[in-house]
Amino acid sequence: MLKRIFYILSVLVLGAGPLCAMQSDTYLIDTPTAEVLALRDFGLRTRFFSGGGVLTYFDFTVINRLSIGASFTVEHLIGENNEDLKLLVPALQLKYRFYDGSEVLPAFALGFDNQGFYYDHDKDEYKQKAKGLYLAATKEIFTPGLIFNPGLNVTVDDFEFDKLAGFASLAYNIKDAVNLMFEWDNIHNFKDSRLNAGGRIYITEYFALDFAVRNFNGKAERIAQLKYTCSL
Repeated sequence: MLKRIFYILSVLVLGAGPLCAMQSDTYLIDTPTAEVLALRDFGLRTRFFSGGGVLTYFDFTVINRLSIGASFTVEHLIGENNEDLKLLVPALQLKYRFYDGSEVLPAFALGFDNQGFYYDHDKDEYKQKAKGLYLAATKEIFTPGLIFNPGLNVTVDDFEFDKLAGFASLAYNIKDAVNLMFEWDNIHNFKDSRLNAGGRIYITEYFALDFAVRNFNGKAERIAQLKYTCSL
């Protein structure tokens, strides 16, 4: 239990600080946008999911338009259970925003993310494959605050490319207080695609809290996320 408390406190401390400020949303629930953190900014997302698992993402912008990050999953960290803690192999995230968009065209970013979901220890693989290599676009449509984020990706298992898929999301920012999010992910065929929905509540200028339901068209899972952004 002490190890679990120490881990949670460490995550919270790393995300706090007087130099933090609200930034654009680079990721929603499971899908990326074309947004990238500003130069020398540091981002942190911590997701609490079923089975007492915790997934933590770290990313920072090393040069203008290019961010690099990593994610770490610890199983059985939260809650009362007799399972041993399991730290899974860390995953890599990269994103490069190569076009800022115009009045007509959206912004574009090319990225890579090999973080999967639902690890199967018997088969030594993730049941839900990682996003892999992706192209994401972001454009405000119809009304201020309504953002459309379509994209294409080639899923990966570890670093082995698997299949071509797509994703699309809508996010509606209400007065920088709440961001409503809806996603259609893993669009390869309708049966295997996933619908996600949730809300991001901006508690302060640097801290946001997410509540979401993943795959509500299938085996639904409720998750919560903490999101921080800081200037280094």
